[in-house]
Amino acid sequence: MITLSYKILRALVRTLPVCPKPKAVGLENIPDNGPIIYVYNHITRRGEPVYFGLAAPTKPNIRFLAETIVASPEYFPQLYKEVENAIFPPKFQKKAQNRLWIKLWYGKFINIVTKYAIAQANRLKFIQVDLFEPNSEEDRLRKRKTNKQAYLECIKSLENDIPIAIAPSGGRTHKTAENPVYQTIVPTLASSLYQRGKTVKIIPSIVKEVPLITKRTYWNYVAHRFFFYKAIKRFWKFIKNKKYEKPRLVVEFLPPLTFEKANPSKPEKVEFVKNLQHLIYSSLKEA
Repeated sequence: MITLSYKILRALVRTLPVCPKPKAVGLENIPDNGPIIYVYNHITRRGEPVYFGLAAPTKPNIRFLAETIVASPEYFPQLYKEVENAIFPPKFQKKAQNRLWIKLWYGKFINIVTKYAIAQANRLKFIQVDLFEPNSEEDRLRKRKTNKQAYLECIKSLENDIPIAIAPSGGRTHKTAENPVYQTIVPTLASSLYQRGKTVKIIPSIVKEVPLITKRTYWNYVAHRFFFYKAIKRFWKFIKNKKYEKPRLVVEFLPPLTFEKANPSKPEKVEFVKNLQHLIYSSLKEA
């Protein structure tokens, strides 16, 4: 199956009229060298990783942490459903099950897209993490093995000054900073590198969507590439005495943080993550 390199995929997504092109703000806050961890807000199963990747520096290539469902064939049924929900609304899904002419191509199309997503995720060297709740001892051991490997991959990348991107908020920074579960992977990695004599720069990276981007936004954005549609839309807004606005998408890179502790306690890690979450959430409220 044909897959794309990081550079080519980034250029392709910027060229295709599928989503608003992000405006990068604060690029001067990103160091030119040394280990970097990008921390971005993430609404689960949405496009923030894509928007962030389009706005971030192109060199060196960024390695993303992603759930095993994205890159592992064993979770194919779950990813298949995620792809289906991402592309088609529930009403159309029901029609596809009841109408033969749709059903002939519907399942094959989702199957191909799902397989391509897995191939692409592996081609781009995503770092797989297992966030599923284990149902058995076998699942627990597999989860531990996967996450240990993810930790080692992160350390290896950072030691070679290859940036990694993490959404450690559990997908909730868009709603509230009061998250009872605080993932401490960011301070853990920073502490491990500090023990090795390196200081990791942690860059809070905030994806701001105004208004919130939905499936309808993508269709509207494609339609706006056509002059007649845009002209009609502007005229209709004029008649209704409303201002015509295209969706705005900004990715803001805040000044870097550091976590320079060789042997931090769990409460110290949690406190750092809480402060980081509040920082991201505060910036989102200013959008």
